[in-house]
Amino acid sequence: MTYREKYSELKKIENKYINNTVIKAVLMDDGGFDDFTVLIKNFNEQLKDESKIDAQIKRILDGEPLQYVLGYAYFVNSNYFVNPDVLIPRQETEELAVATMSHIMKKYGRDAKITIADVGTGSGILAIYLKEYFPNSKVIATDISEKALEIAEKNAEKHNVSIDFRLGNMLDPISEKIDVLISNPPYIGSPETVDPQTLKYEPHLALFAEPKTKYYDEILSHLEKMNKNFFIAFEIGEDMEEILTEKLEKELPGIGYKFTKDIYGKVRFLYIMRENWKIYET
Repeated sequence: MTYREKYSELKKIENKYINNTVIKAVLMDDGGFDDFTVLIKNFNEQLKDESKIDAQIKRILDGEPLQYVLGYAYFVNSNYFVNPDVLIPRQETEELAVATMSHIMKKYGRDAKITIADVGTGSGILAIYLKEYFPNSKVIATDISEKALEIAEKNAEKHNVSIDFRLGNMLDPISEKIDVLISNPPYIGSPETVDPQTLKYEPHLALFAEPKTKYYDEILSHLEKMNKNFFIAFEIGEDMEEILTEKLEKELPGIGYKFTKDIYGKVRFLYIMRENWKIYET
């Protein structure tokens, strides 16, 4: 069977799990094609492994996320290994990565010899992305999950970057002074607010926190680990601006901070810095 014939066959079974994006991704994976235009050029070629495609489609029809089925996910135009031990990267986290890169570039420059910490690294995508942009920096990435760190190490090897991965809770494994800290910690308070597919397949350790501010509290209670002109970049839940503002004003009076919105207009990011350290617009 050709890619054209398989594409037509799969289009007939489209549902909430099987859509055009999924079909293209599965066929591109079979051929090892980098993008859809390459697939189109090879549309009349024979499939490499139809039985594998059929098995993948069955798993997707059963509700398993496409990224886990393929074993990788795209993040800022590159792909990373993922499995059920790590979260599937979201667009919001891409925004956090790009914005943080921009802040570092403007504050320190491309050749910055700074220490960057990715706390709760999961698949390692944030640490690796920043290390690629700032090769002279020291990047430390922590996670409490040994299995997550195994995936992160595979991703670092794939991207040919050196990351100092450390097993442990949040900032506990770090003794060095940190210039930049980035984190997308667990911040979901209730399983009822999570869609069933995410709840079933993605690691609860990386999703839930009780209270929702638990891991932000942990990080912000250890500012002694930060250098004087530090920069902290958080991804947050869309309903957390008020509670985090109250916490910052009460527990860290005079600290500089700013909330920003994602492309959907939801407050999704929190940036923190020492007083009078200008935060650059993105």
